[in-house]
Amino acid sequence: MGKKVKILANRYEIEKIAGKGGTSVVYKAYDLQAERAVRAIKEISKANREVYEMAKQESALIKELYEADQSNAFFPNIIHRFETDKNFYIVQDYLDGESMEAMLEAGPMPYKMFLEAAKQICSFMKFFHDTGRVLSDMKPENIMVLKPSKALTDNEANIKLKFIDFGTAIKNATGVTGYTPEYASPEQYRQLKLDERTDVYNMGATFYHMIQGKKPLRVDNENRMMTSQERFQFDKTINADVKRIIQKCVADDPEKRYRSCDTVYRDLCRIERSSSVRLMVLCFLLSVISFCGAGFSAYMSHRLEQQSASEQYTANVNKGSYADAIRIDHTNKDGIYSKLIQSFTEDSKLDADEDNFIVNEIKSLDSIKETDSDYGMCMYEIANAYWLYYYPYEDETDSSLSEDEISEENKRIESELEKKRINASYEWFEKAVNSEDLEENAPDSYKRAVIFSGICKFYADIDRMEKEGTDSAQFYSDMWKSIEEMSVYINENNEVVSVRVCQTLLSLISRYSAKFMQNGVRESSQQKILDSIAAKVYRNGDITYSNNYARSIAEAFDMEAVELKLEMAYAE
Repeated sequence: MGKKVKILANRYEIEKIAGKGGTSVVYKAYDLQAERAVRAIKEISKANREVYEMAKQESALIKELYEADQSNAFFPNIIHRFETDKNFYIVQDYLDGESMEAMLEAGPMPYKMFLEAAKQICSFMKFFHDTGRVLSDMKPENIMVLKPSKALTDNEANIKLKFIDFGTAIKNATGVTGYTPEYASPEQYRQLKLDERTDVYNMGATFYHMIQGKKPLRVDNENRMMTSQERFQFDKTINADVKRIIQKCVADDPEKRYRSCDTVYRDLCRIERSSSVRLMVLCFLLSVISFCGAGFSAYMSHRLEQQSASEQYTANVNKGSYADAIRIDHTNKDGIYSKLIQSFTEDSKLDADEDNFIVNEIKSLDSIKETDSDYGMCMYEIANAYWLYYYPYEDETDSSLSEDEISEENKRIESELEKKRINASYEWFEKAVNSEDLEENAPDSYKRAVIFSGICKFYADIDRMEKEGTDSAQFYSDMWKSIEEMSVYINENNEVVSVRVCQTLLSLISRYSAKFMQNGVRESSQQKILDSIAAKVYRNGDITYSNNYARSIAEAFDMEAVELKLEMAYAE
């Protein structure tokens, strides 16, 4: 007798078990109502109510996403859902392939295949974010790699991905957090609020696995959170551009990551184009070798690469794309770094992407050399950019908040931002002060750098000293001298510098007026600076600054609160 054929729902002929889990079984089957089209049928036991309900929600979500995806690029099609007394069944297109995790057991992806797969992941994540959701569990295990239509060589990029398992996205919506330790971000470990940048981190960790052929280290280790620098160790053979992209994705501070998957996609396309250009040059050189011999081809290779890079550099400079020009040539020529910083701050904001460029392309590569004639001025200009304009946030207001709540949130952000600005600018002011050329070439800028560096150092030291109980009368006395020196710049012609000086002085006097008094600084001395600020910022109750950015900062000043704290400190 022949083997008995199992039929589900009078429609699906089961061929074999394709996979098993703790609470489910996946069958490969033929759809008898669709000319024996191949299907995957997932059978979920209803014995576990939580798993059953999750399966219903997830299948509904996948169906919704599939229908919203006009290109049908990302998701398997949910064809049918039905139940029996004991089980819940999900019928979908059969994906002929394997998980990316299983594929990577054989080793890392070839470079071209990696770029194509990474771009598909970016496109999927953008689509998912456009639905207003956060996935928070991107990893190779949740990506299906479909079998190619033809055999691949190591140099081919023919790869097609589908994305599965959206249970974590559903849990996120209910406030329940979960993560996979090897791909998790610091905010997931700390159970903080998640956003698109969390997915960027998970995506970067996935890229690392793809290009390295091994998982990153876990985020948790012996009850502590590991840093990204510890978790992501790169082989020397890894393409430098790919490494930079991954490192930016997995920055511990969300503010230093890519802000969207779109920007990751664009950088992947950029390095793909660069690779294509290099390949074309190489092919040309090989033809030259066969015709003219190795000596001449080496000469031509150097000339072609030099000419191509030079032309691209010049074209980018001419159109004001200084960041792209610097990526081609990091040498500090024609004042390009000064032009870059000016372009970054034209909109009165040094944003997260611009900060990332400075960190990854200038600081990490140490691309501005101390031997450069304008080294000190470059350091000073970068320090000023951070101190005056650093704002690594999106300008989005939660419409559900009241005006008072918005005001409180803005105060919280400004307090947090003040520390970020000071900390970010400190090391650059220090480099400017320690340079050999700034004092000689620009003594006024050097003097300002010394003063502002001292203020920054105060911020860096004060929290530690207060906790340790090591702050001293001399410390506050020296600090007050720096404040008095800084107060000269209240009347600076540059309104942005002026308003930042006023803001910093108000903050310092508000917080430490009592400490200053305890250590010999009179109330009248503090009041004199407050009076100077008021005279500069206000005239007949109106703000005097005409610069919109300076006005917006001054509008947040609360002179009465500072005056009140000074009175209370004096009364004590």
